[in-house]
Formats: sequence, C-alpha cells, structure tokens
Amino acid sequence: MLLRYTFRLILGGLLAGILLMVAMHTEASEPMILPVLVYHHIQEIVKSDVSCSPEQFETQILALKNAGFTPLNFAQARLFLAGVLTGIDKPVLITFDDGYESLHQFALPIARKYNFPMSVFVITSRIGRKLQFAQYLSEAQIKEMADSGLFDFGSHTHDLHTENSVIYDAFGDTHENPVARLLNRDLRISSARLESILGRRPEAIAWPYGNFNAELTAIARRNGFKMHFTSAAGYNESGANPFAIKRIPVTSRDNPISVIRKASGLR
Repeated sequence: MLLRYTFRLILGGLLAGILLMVAMHTEASEPMILPVLVYHHIQEIVKSDVSCSPEQFETQILALKNAGFTPLNFAQARLFLAGVLTGIDKPVLITFDDGYESLHQFALPIARKYNFPMSVFVITSRIGRKLQFAQYLSEAQIKEMADSGLFDFGSHTHDLHTENSVIYDAFGDTHENPVARLLNRDLRISSARLESILGRRPEAIAWPYGNFNAELTAIARRNGFKMHFTSAAGYNESGANPFAIKRIPVTSRDNPISVIRKASGLR
C-alpha cells in the first residue's frame, strides 16, 4: 500500500511537470501535426528496447490525456492526412506493431480506462501462435479488442515480416521481380485473414522494419491499403502523403515527459 501511494505521488509530480512544460510551449504559429507513436510489446519484466512495462505504458497514456492530446483512430487519421479534419486539439495516433497477446492483457484495459483509441498492425500468419519469446493475439482477442470500439487493426504482412525492399533490390530490375509476386500474394492473404475476423477489409499497413519502395507501395495500394505506415522518423502535417506516414518510436527508456516531448514535436 505504501509503495502504491509513493508511486502515485511520484506520478503526480511527473504529470505536473509535464503539464507545465506543455503550457510553456507555444504552438500558435506552428502547423498542426499528427505524431504517430509506435509501440511493440508490453512486458511485466521488460526484456527488449522496444518493450515497456504496463506501468510505463499507463503513465504515458495518462500523461498524453492530461496534456490535452486527442487520440485518433484510422478513419480520423486518414481525414487528417487528406486535409479535411479540423477542430481537433493536439491529435496523436498510438500504434503497435506485430500484434502480441500482451496488448489484450494490458493495452485493452488501459484503453478502456482512459477512453483512448489505439491501433495494431498484425502479422497475420502468427495469429494465435507462440513463436520464440512471445504469444500473439488470437482471433477471439482481436475481435474483442475491435468490438470495444477502441482498437483498429491493420496488416504487418502475412508472412513477410522481413526487409522486403532490400530483398527486392537484390534481384535488380528484372522483368518479374519475385518479391513483387510474393508480396502481392502475401497481402491478399493478410487482408482476407483480417477481413474474416473483423468483417471488413483492412485499409492500413505498416511496413516491416519500415522498408518499402515505389513498387511495393503500388502493390499495397492495389490490394486496398490506403494508409502506409513507415519507420521514417518525423511528423505528419495536414495533407501529408498517406502512403509514407512517418512515425516516432517509443522505447523502454521513455517516460511520460519524453513521450509528451515526442508527441509535441520537441524530440
């Protein structure tokens, strides 16, 4: 009980500092930006630089909420990128790559607690499976999260979670690059798998390792993906290219203050 009380005191101090910092930052002359934060795994014992603990994640989401950020879903983000979403105060998009089961265990309760929409990119061949160090979301868990109204789902490919553009370039300018054929098939399968769970085709994809090129982009567009998320670091202004969306990674070293700075364009 004493430890929990101490934690709350520390958290209160952190949030007060964050809100003061945000209040001091003048944004009146700056264009509205959409920061897209990318998370991966939530672990009680953090074992990876791209993971965070449940406590870290909750304090970061609470900090964003208290600092006045407005979380967007995919539909709203698409409108923002099209330049037609107005009247939104400090938009932010929370994304997860890979689709670990930890999102159902930890992210779903936090999303419900703070009414904070989030988005997940799933490697569809891994749905319901345990590979290497982690269990992946099951079909039932994906459906429950989607039915909550707080989670959107997109593709992280079906079974091509690799540096596709690097492999594509290795084949050179051939008449029929085999990577193009494989990716076209892979995205059809991924889209169909998600549609069978969600009842609708996914319209967003996150490129594995952020690797893409013009040909891969064209293939994804032909497969119905209208928003393509990358690993290019930066912020997206209203009217930005929806097929090259920039993102900001959140790591195990981040805290509420650093996440607010990242979301505010103050990295």
